[in-house]
Amino acid sequence: MRALVRVVIAGAVVAAGLATGGPANAAVTYDPETKKGYVAKTDLLKAFGWTEATLNAKAAGIVFNHDFWTDDTYTVTCGKRTFALVHHREFGRYELFDAAITGKRARGAQGYAATVTGFWVTGPRFGISGTTVGPAPGQPCPDDAKSKVTKAKLTATSKGWALQVSSGELSRRLRTGSAPA
Repeated sequence: MRALVRVVIAGAVVAAGLATGGPANAAVTYDPETKKGYVAKTDLLKAFGWTEATLNAKAAGIVFNHDFWTDDTYTVTCGKRTFALVHHREFGRYELFDAAITGKRARGAQGYAATVTGFWVTGPRFGISGTTVGPAPGQPCPDDAKSKVTKAKLTATSKGWALQVSSGELSRRLRTGSAPA
């Protein structure tokens, strides 16, 4: 009996972990170096909370992006206060080419329509990036513009990326990762 209870509890814990938020990446395969991969319809249904009919209707407007960033962590001193500050030094985005993959044609109220089974992400189409200057002595303090930074020391740098999908005003991250700094 105790073994059965443990199995039921373990199953509930696993199910709860699967139901929690985070990037929807069940079948997403993506190489951040080549910016190519595959996104299954189930990943988009989960990410947006759509039905299959909604995905089929919105498929032409889906856009995939590869975001990348570099964050620097500083120890900043303003007067007598010293605190950690994360500075977003670099940010960029590539819009990616994609091709919808369709399966069998189904008969619906509007006639025959192909059902989307996934998307091939085939590489960058165009991109944009920008940089900003980190904190330095003499600049206004981030939390109090009246006081000035007296000392700023770079303590760490991290780089990351994300495969992101958009449809109209909705945007979701499908995969994220880190890169060597």
